[in-house]
Amino acid sequence: MQEPARETKISSTAAAFGAAGDAEGARDIGALDDAASAVSRKLSAQRAGLVERLIYGPPPEIEELQAGGRICATLEKQTDPVLAAAMGVLKKGVAFTADGKLSGELRDALARAGAYGLTIPRSYGGTEASYLRLASIEEALAANGLGPLAVELSGELTIGAGALLGYGSETQRSTFLPLVAEGALMGFALTEVGTGINAKKIRAYVETDADGNYRLFAEGASNKLWITNATHGGLVAIAARIGKTGKELGLFVTQLPQADVAIEEDGWEFRCEPSGVDAFTANYNSRLHFANYPIPAQNRIPGDGVEVLFYCLRLGRCMLAAMSAGYQRMLARDAVHYARERQGVGGLVIRHELPRLAIGRMLGGSLQARALAFLALSQDEARSDLAGLRDFTKSAASQTALDSMVACEHVLGGRAFDRNSRINAARPNLHLFGVVEGEDEMIRMGAVRDVTQRFVETYLAPLLGEVQAINTDADGNAVPEHRRLLRLGWRDFLKHPAPAFRLLLSIVTSRAAYRLLGWIARNGCGDLLRAAGRLIPAAVHPRYRSLPRELRPHARFAERELRRIRWHHLRLSVALQLELTTAQVALQRLGQRIEWLVSILAICHHAATQDSSQWHIASLQSLLLRERVRANSFELGGANLKALRQAIGKVGLDAQENRSSLLNTLEPQGYAHPFK
Repeated sequence: MQEPARETKISSTAAAFGAAGDAEGARDIGALDDAASAVSRKLSAQRAGLVERLIYGPPPEIEELQAGGRICATLEKQTDPVLAAAMGVLKKGVAFTADGKLSGELRDALARAGAYGLTIPRSYGGTEASYLRLASIEEALAANGLGPLAVELSGELTIGAGALLGYGSETQRSTFLPLVAEGALMGFALTEVGTGINAKKIRAYVETDADGNYRLFAEGASNKLWITNATHGGLVAIAARIGKTGKELGLFVTQLPQADVAIEEDGWEFRCEPSGVDAFTANYNSRLHFANYPIPAQNRIPGDGVEVLFYCLRLGRCMLAAMSAGYQRMLARDAVHYARERQGVGGLVIRHELPRLAIGRMLGGSLQARALAFLALSQDEARSDLAGLRDFTKSAASQTALDSMVACEHVLGGRAFDRNSRINAARPNLHLFGVVEGEDEMIRMGAVRDVTQRFVETYLAPLLGEVQAINTDADGNAVPEHRRLLRLGWRDFLKHPAPAFRLLLSIVTSRAAYRLLGWIARNGCGDLLRAAGRLIPAAVHPRYRSLPRELRPHARFAERELRRIRWHHLRLSVALQLELTTAQVALQRLGQRIEWLVSILAICHHAATQDSSQWHIASLQSLLLRERVRANSFELGGANLKALRQAIGKVGLDAQENRSSLLNTLEPQGYAHPFK
């Protein structure tokens, strides 16, 4: 068993920013790394992250890769009272108000069924269910047109109540968690008008009053914005600086007033108003204004605010993937319903290859998001580090949601934009998935850093220290920018010959350089030995025997290419050196490649625990993802084209004949202006 990464004083990334002359970047990265390390210590992961092991070894066991799929299959067979309550209200036609908001009847029914206390311990009035069960419910709600309810529950139980469960004092838990379990909404107020989600730049602050309590100031540009579940009378955890110019970030829980409060009434001011966005319109999504707002001292949640955020985001990102899977199943359900009834040129729309491909993309995207969500949550339950996996799960799920939205529009045409269509209502939410819980491109880069951190700290950080030293003068200060060396190349020898030669000499005489060469030799020899194993066909290879025959080549391809990521990263690191800190495109593309490969592996092993219709979907989605992996070098030859067409045909025929298990338990929504 590989041990989790150990804490370091200053991460190599923060050191690289400092050596490159970006002191502010070094401070921010260092603070974020400290918070992430604190979360790792709190969670006490018993083994290294799955993505890291896929790249650097040792590879995870097959049972570990299929655990999430088996749990998902078990949960789907069970009748869940929360889902039953929601569907009962939906069938009565009272799940939404006349203006499209979630109704009181729906919330009351869900509260009686225990939905709002699902993951809260019984000692605080909850059900104490697993987050895997929550994910199953979230997906089913979104699949049946109740995506806004899934959004509400996710915010309530991950980043809302999760902050109290992870860090709250016993007094705070016993005070607020029973309220949540009864149905009181709870939000997490981080983002601000002026700084967005950048936790290290927020400007809301608290000051201590004469009684030792806090007064909160979040005015104007420091108003809290886009706060889901924030409403009059609801609960909210608020991130704010300790002191107006303080560096420390605190987290404070409060129950908001039942109405706005003007400053002339009580010496403090509060306003809660809609954020004014066209996404999450069925939910409470608010802008919060505080001026001299009182918060009791005992309401400060112990721990750094950024640390608490990191702790909660690991689950929030997994729930977003589950919701994305459900939304995409809904899109596919309505598209198939339309395509099976609409006569196109030469017969029903669903009989044609291009509409079938679009349907396959929707079903493939839903299976990809589902597989990643359940894989990540099963890893969390088994106390594996989620570094990288939580991030790729979220970014892949949000990207497939957009791809599925486009595919659905290609099948339905103008009907996908009808005002009364649940597809049209879902569009803003699916677009927003790419930026909530972290912006996709940024978290992909962060994921690359997380999964390569152990290798970097062990083999590259000492060499980075040599580069850092050459950029520091005798007094320990950074040299002027025009004299700074960010990488050692032939141009640097021409431009800065003396420091470049000193740097080269320090590197070649460093033990770290020979340690790295030893790593290269060991891994190179290992890859040569594995190359001989490629002579064994995937169909009979022992590692892939538990997979359906059509999925074995895809899983093998993904594992082989993931092992190659170690060389891609090493090449980038050697080529760019300190410039890698600003090479966002290179890191993003590397992260995107890892995401596609992990997705292929997750899809194959998840589908292996399901029925044959999902095998077909997994095969098609794997082929489509492999095209992306091989972008600019992959040519779709005759054999590949044949395989792709066969996969499209199988998925399309399953949908046409109502054999797809992802669809056959769902009722479609009638499209606008029916022609029958």
